[in-house]
Parts: sequence; C-alpha cells; structure tokens
Amino acid sequence: MILFISNADTDLLALRSVVDDVQSDVGVVRWFHPERAEGVPSMEDVDIVVVRLLRGVEAWKESLALLRAMCLQRGVALVALGGENRPDPTMSAMSTVPVGVAHEAHRYLSAGGPTNMVNLVRFLSDTIRMTGIGFDAPAPIPDVGVWREAGIGKEGASPNPDRPLVAVVFYRAHLVAGNTSYVRELCGAIEAAGGDVVAIWTYSLRRDTDGTVPALSLCRELGADVVITSTLAAGSAESDGESWLVPGLDEFSVPVIQAPATSRSRAEWAADSVGLTPFDVASGVAIPEFDGRIIGPTYAFKEVVDDGDFPGGEIVATRADLERAARLAGLALRTAALARTPTSARRVALVLSSYPTSRARLGNAVGLDTPASAIDLLLAMKDEGYVVDALPDDGDQLMHLLADGFTYDHTALDLAQVSAAAGSFSAEQYEAWFSSLSHKVREDVTAAWGDAPGAVYVVDNHLLFPGIDLGNVLVAIQPPRGFGADPIATYHAPDLSPPHHYLAFYHWLATPQEQGGWGAHAVVHLGKHGTLEWLPGKALAPSVNCFPDVAIADLPFFYPFVVNDPGEGTQAKRRSH
Repeated sequence: MILFISNADTDLLALRSVVDDVQSDVGVVRWFHPERAEGVPSMEDVDIVVVRLLRGVEAWKESLALLRAMCLQRGVALVALGGENRPDPTMSAMSTVPVGVAHEAHRYLSAGGPTNMVNLVRFLSDTIRMTGIGFDAPAPIPDVGVWREAGIGKEGASPNPDRPLVAVVFYRAHLVAGNTSYVRELCGAIEAAGGDVVAIWTYSLRRDTDGTVPALSLCRELGADVVITSTLAAGSAESDGESWLVPGLDEFSVPVIQAPATSRSRAEWAADSVGLTPFDVASGVAIPEFDGRIIGPTYAFKEVVDDGDFPGGEIVATRADLERAARLAGLALRTAALARTPTSARRVALVLSSYPTSRARLGNAVGLDTPASAIDLLLAMKDEGYVVDALPDDGDQLMHLLADGFTYDHTALDLAQVSAAAGSFSAEQYEAWFSSLSHKVREDVTAAWGDAPGAVYVVDNHLLFPGIDLGNVLVAIQPPRGFGADPIATYHAPDLSPPHHYLAFYHWLATPQEQGGWGAHAVVHLGKHGTLEWLPGKALAPSVNCFPDVAIADLPFFYPFVVNDPGEGTQAKRRSH
C-alpha cells in the first residue's frame, strides 16, 4: 500500500480523482488527513508513505516523529515534504529515502494536478519498489494564469467597457485539484449582478524576487476595477517610518476585497456566534487588514464530499453559499462603481452618531471634534469636485441646522419637524423589501417592534429621516437603536433587533433615487460610538441573519475611528464592512 498523508485538502482531492485509475498499476493507495483522526494511521501493509504538510514539521510535530520511528522499524519508505513551492529542508531531513527521490516527489506535488499526481505515484513505485511500470516527468503548470472556465477568460469572451470588471483571485492549488465550483458560483453571481468577471489563479499574493505581485500585475493589465480574493495574508506590509506601505497593492491602487477563507463547514459557521475559528481570523482577516484589504463576507465553506471508508479518509471540498456569494458580488460592484462614477455625480451620506439619542449628543465622539471634522471633510470633498451646496460656515452652524430639524428626542413629530425632514421612504416600499429578508430577521424585528413599517417616525404612510441635504452629500443622524426607559441599555442588548425605522434608514440610503431612495454611492460614519457595529449577529463573517449585514448590505462603508481603542475599532471595522 502507498499511504498519502496531507493537511492540504487540495492534495487529497487531486489524489482521490485519480486513485481508481492508478491502483491497477501500483496496488492500493490510501490517504489520511492528520487533523481528522487521532494519532498516526496504521502501517499494516504499507510500504511507502508520503507526508506533505502545510506549515512543515510544526503542523504535526510529535506524530511525525512517531511516524518516522515506525517507518524505520518496519522498513517503510518515508517521503516527507513541505507544503510550499520551495523544498523544506527540515521536512526533507525526516525522509528515509534518498534526498533526490524526496526532491523529485516535491517537484510533482509543486506542479500539482491529477496528471502529476498519477506520475508521482508511478515514480515512487518504480524508484522505491523497482516495478518498472513507467512514469513521465513533472509537467509544470504556471504559478499565475487566467482561468478559462468563467467570465472573460472563456474562449471568444471579451469585457464590456460599460460594465465594471471584477477580478476573482484564487489559489492555484484549487485549480490543480479541480476544486473550483465555488469560484464558478462567485463569477456567476458577479455577472448576474451586472458586472464582468475574470478569474485568476495564483500561487500566492506575495512579492516576486523583482518586487512585483504577478497576480495583481495581471489584474492591472486586464483593467480590473476591483479585486476579490480569498487567498491568505501576503504579509508584505511594511513601514518606512512615515507611512504604511503594501508593495504590489500600493502601485495597483485598486480596492482589494478579502472574502475570508474558512476551515469550517457552512453548518458549523451558521451555528457559531463568533463566525470563524481563531486561526481563520488571524490568517484570513487580521493580517490581510495590514495589507489594506477590505474585509467582505465569507461565502465558501469546507464540506465533506466523500466520507471515505477508513479513519482520516474524509475528502473535503470548497462549496459556495449562493446568498453570501451574491452579497459579495454586490459589494464588489458597488465598490467598483465609486471609481467609475464621476466625482461630481457621486452621492455620499455622512452619518453622525448620536449616543444616547438626544439633541445634546449629536455627533458624540471620543477624541474627535465631530462638527469641525465634518466641515473639514465637506470642504475637502468640495475641493475634489463633489457637489456640496449651501455649506455651513462652521461646525456650530452645522449642528444648529441639524438640531433645528428633528433629532429623535421624541417619537412623535410636529408639523415643523415633518417639513424639515431630509427625506422619506414609502411604507409600501419598505414593507416589500422587509418581506424579502430572512424569516428569522423578520420574526425577530416583528416580535420586538410590531408589524412593518413600525409605529415611530411614520407620517402619511412614509418613514421620515432627519438631516441636511447639501446636494450630493447628505449629513444625517444615525437612528435610535431602540426605545424605552433606558435607551443606553437597548444600545448594548445583544439580542434586541433594531426597529423598522433603523433598517429603513439604511435601505433608503442605498436605494437609487429613481426608486424613491436617496441613492448613496457610499456611507461615512463620523463619531463614536455608533450602533450599527453593535447590532445582533456574528462577531465577523456575518450571515443573512446578522443585523449589521442586513442594515449596511453591500454599500461601501467608511468609518474613521479613534486609533487608541482597537477593541471597539476592530468590532466596527469587521462587522460594518
């Protein structure tokens, strides 16, 4: 028997795809994932073991030492390899076969794919067992390339200049393992949402020896407006003492959206209030943030596609959640639209926090003069070509204008406050949108606040919103998180859904003008502390049932946050994006 051990699901997928064809020549071939079974697999009837470990010896240290001792005792050939493109000398030293055999085996696995897997098995059988069945040399597959099975990569396809182009970057390992259905699903969601797409495989987003990132260079050549990737952190961010630099991304100057990878099944993710494992958070979220990536929703999960008939033999593949793929596609296209929309036509909502909800607390923040900062921001936007009409003279005048409207101090509005509303949204439209939300969301909101459209800030069958409309910039007030005798307590209630009016506000911002909304291209939160980031739902990697995701949806979102409060700042970043 030849036993193949790997903690990379793509290796096992590639092996499983060819095992039925190769066993007639080499005998029994089995596989084992060290994280899916306890201890070391049985060596009964085994004469060749191949071990390939992402993260090297440290990934399976004690068990690897035990395995080597068992192989030496039984005279089993052990081929130990690292998971990177370059040979891992520490792993190679664990091998019991000649160094040349281990290095050639590494070449087959680095090249990847079913054909190379077949020839690896035949090579080992011939070289170690002297069977003479024959084998071909490793056939290299480029580290970077355009996938021809989707989008503009298809034969005869070409981009439409009137549609934004989204580049979907995924690991080469998934290509060579045939683990690409999740990429196809995301590409389909992007096209359904109105964009063009190109899928690009890559070994990693690390810099080459010449300082470039080949996959991003290819994205730039193809004219991508935005990039989506689930590849892990490149670890290339650095500081020159004055600024934070990310080689490859800085030169590219196009938004990169991280769709965090997960090692979990969809069911495990759905049931967990955190969302991702600590390792997935570190490698797929925290470190990519240093690279300047926008954290988008997780849309693909690890699912068992073959139970196997022996311990550690389960085969796992990546499968997409179609709803989350659609959310990710929407975020990508709205982000691309920012660059493709002339500055003079961009509409931006500047939302001031109000905690707790009262006229005296408008723009509340820690360490930030929100009124003065808002004026500075509006002046800078006007200088850049944004349409900002009737700009207030200073922060004091801005706050007086806001306070002279309605400020959520009371749930009932008088005629003057109604006439001062910055906008409204028909209850009929809100109810239609609300009915499209998940059953759990509708159930939770209705249980807490009654049937849509709710009982507050509804006049003549329209939900009203305060603020100052300055042309293409709206200065608005974040709605109340809840109502009752203790509003501060409702702000932090982990299981209290937001009122209808809260959800209607953000949906009104996102809805195009021609459909009765304000038509924001982006939203800026200014102040601290806001409430969107504290709504019920997962800590990160939200689901369709998580209220931050329900509210902000796929609107591009910006939130200047005080730098010396990373706990709340991290919450705001990861749950609002």
